[in-house]
Amino acid sequence: MTPRITPVRLTAATAVTAALTAGLLAVPVAATAAPAPSRLSGDFDGDGYRDVAVAAPAATVGGKKWAGQVVVTYGTGQGLAKTARRTVISQNSPGVPGAAEKNDEFGSQLAVADLNGDGYSDLAVSAPKEKAGRKEAAGALVIVWGSRKGLSGATTVKNPQPLWGSSFGIGLAAADFTGDGKPDLAVAAQSDTGRNAYRIRLIRGPFTQQGRTGKVTTYQAPLERPGLTAGHVNGDKKADLIVTGLQTGKDVLGAAVFYKGTASGLAKGAKLRAGKTAAVGDLNGDGYGDIALGNPDEPDDEPSGSKGGEISVIYGTKSGPSKTRRKTLTQSSAGVPGASATGDGFGSAVAIGDFDGDRRADLAVGVPGKTYGADPYLYGAGAVVYLRGAASGLTTAGAAAVHQDSAGVPGAPADSNAFGEALLATDVNGDGRADLTVASSQANADAGALWHLPGARGSVPYSTTAATGFGPGQLGLSKKYSAFGAMLAG
Repeated sequence: MTPRITPVRLTAATAVTAALTAGLLAVPVAATAAPAPSRLSGDFDGDGYRDVAVAAPAATVGGKKWAGQVVVTYGTGQGLAKTARRTVISQNSPGVPGAAEKNDEFGSQLAVADLNGDGYSDLAVSAPKEKAGRKEAAGALVIVWGSRKGLSGATTVKNPQPLWGSSFGIGLAAADFTGDGKPDLAVAAQSDTGRNAYRIRLIRGPFTQQGRTGKVTTYQAPLERPGLTAGHVNGDKKADLIVTGLQTGKDVLGAAVFYKGTASGLAKGAKLRAGKTAAVGDLNGDGYGDIALGNPDEPDDEPSGSKGGEISVIYGTKSGPSKTRRKTLTQSSAGVPGASATGDGFGSAVAIGDFDGDRRADLAVGVPGKTYGADPYLYGAGAVVYLRGAASGLTTAGAAAVHQDSAGVPGAPADSNAFGEALLATDVNGDGRADLTVASSQANADAGALWHLPGARGSVPYSTTAATGFGPGQLGLSKKYSAFGAMLAG
C-alpha cells in the first residue's frame, strides 16, 4: 500500500556546589545562569545545533488510523546521531491541544520560526483533516513551543473561518513577510467562494502561548491545492512567498506565482514557470535569492513538462524574480548525471543549501522514481542529484548523483524505495556546511525511511563516512503505513 499523502548536545544550567573543607567556612555559590539560546533558525532547544522535524501524517496513534505524528531529532556536532535526543509529538502528547482522531493527518504541513520571540525556534504543525465541532476536515494548526529542554507544550492558532472541508493548513510557511522583526504564518485553506477556490491567510506575529496573534489578512489563492514556500528573493528584510499548485479548473497544469513581502502584507507579483515544488536560495552569491522550481510531471500530464521531469531556476534581482535570466535543466541536459526516463520524477523535491562550503548555495533535486542497476534493475529505487552554485549561477560542472548504492549511504537499495521523495537542507552539525536530509514515505515496503548526509567538500558534496539512516520504529513511531518522511522541516 502506498500512503495517500501527495505530496545532542543538551546545554543545561549547571548547579555549582561548594565543597566543604574542615576548618573552612562554607560560602554559598550561586548557580550558573542558563546559557542564552542560539537564535538559530531550526534550533528548537537553543543549544547551537539545528534540529530536524519529520512528519508521519498517516501514523496510527492510540488506535486511531491516519491520526498523525511528528518526531524531532535534535542536532549534535555529529549531525543526526543515532544516540541523539528525540521528541515524538501527536495530539495525544501532554500539552498539545485536541486529541488524536482518525484521519486528522497531524503533520501534513510543518513550518519553523521563532514565533514568540524568545530565541528558540518553534514548530507549526497542521492537521488539515481535523474536525471543528461537526464540521469535518475544517483543519487545525498548532504551534509547538521551543525551549531550553526542546519542544514541549502547544497552542492552537485560531482558524479564522472553520468550514466543512476547508482543510485549514493544507499549505503552510513561516517567515517575517512584513519586515517588522516578528515572524508570521502564511496558511492555505479551501475557500467557500467557489468550486476549487482556495485562500491564503497571512497571520502576523508575534504569537503568544495564550493564543494571541497579530492581524489576519486574507488573499484569494491564485492556484488550486497551493503549496507555500518562503524566502528572500529581492534582498530586502521582508520575506517573499512562492505559491505552487494547479491552475484553477485544470487538473494537471502546474504553475507558480511570486508574492512580494511588504510592510502591509503580501503583494501579488509575477507568474512563474510551472512548478510543483519550490526552494529559495542564493545560487550565484549576488545577495538575491534565486527560485528553484521542480516540475516532475510527464508531458502527457503536464504539457509544459519534460520526459522524466525538469527543474527551473529563476534568478533573483532587486525587483524580484528576473524576467529574462532563467534556466531549465533535465537529466538529459549536458553535465547532469543520468538520463531522462519516463517516471523518474526529477524535481519531485528541491532543496537549496551550501553543501560544499564554498559560500554559494547548491541545489539538491529529488528523483524518487529513478531506476538504476542492471539485472535485476531497481525500479523506482530513487536518487538525488546535486547541482552546484557558481558566480555564473547554477552549473552542471561537478554535478553528482547519490542513491542507496552510493558510498557511505546507509541501507540497501530496493524497488520502490523512492529515495529522494522529500529533502531538507540545513546545517545540523554546525560546521558551516548545509547537510542534506533525505526521506521517503514509501521505502522499506511503505514503512518509510530517513537518511542524513552531512555536507562536505569533494567530488560528492556529502560525507561518505558520517551519514546516518533511520526507520520510524527507531524513532518511536508507527512502523508501517505512517507516511513517515512525507514532510521535513528544520
